[in-house]
Amino acid sequence: MMSVRPFFARLIKAFLAFVLCAAGLAALTLTSADTAQACNPCECENDRRHNCMGGQFYAVYTKGTPTGCLFEVYSIAPNGTGRRQLRFTERDLARFPAKAQNYLVATGRDKRFALYRLASGEWQVNAGPDEENKVYVTIIRDCPASAVREEVFIMGK
Repeated sequence: MMSVRPFFARLIKAFLAFVLCAAGLAALTLTSADTAQACNPCECENDRRHNCMGGQFYAVYTKGTPTGCLFEVYSIAPNGTGRRQLRFTERDLARFPAKAQNYLVATGRDKRFALYRLASGEWQVNAGPDEENKVYVTIIRDCPASAVREEVFIMGK
C-alpha cells in the first residue's frame, strides 16, 4: 500500500516543476524583442517619435536630412495606421520666425492637429481632442529636436 505522504510530496514537486517551467516560458516570451506587438514609443528602438503621451493617437517626428530637417506630425487611427497631418522642411520652418507673441503656423488635414511658433523660438504641436477629450502638447526646441517637453490637458477643465 502506498503511503499518502510520499504521494503528495511527488505531486507537489511535479506541480512546482510545472509552475517553474511555465514562469520561465512566460519570461522568455515577454522579454523577446522579436515577439513584441506594441510598446511605448519612448521605449521602442524602431520608433523615433518625440511624444510619449498620446502615443496611440499621434506621432511627432523631426529628422535630419541631406538638405536640413524634416518636421512631421501623424494622426494614428485605432487600427494603428498613420496619416500625415503636417509636414515642414527646414526651409518651410524658416518662413516662421519667433515673434513677441505665440502664433499659429498651420492646422492638420482634419483640424485636430496644430503647429504653433512660440515666442521662445520653440515649436508646439497640439493634438486633439482625442476620444477622451484630451489634448496632447509637444514642445520642441530646434529641428532636429534638441529638447522635448510634453503636457496633456482635458478640454473644458
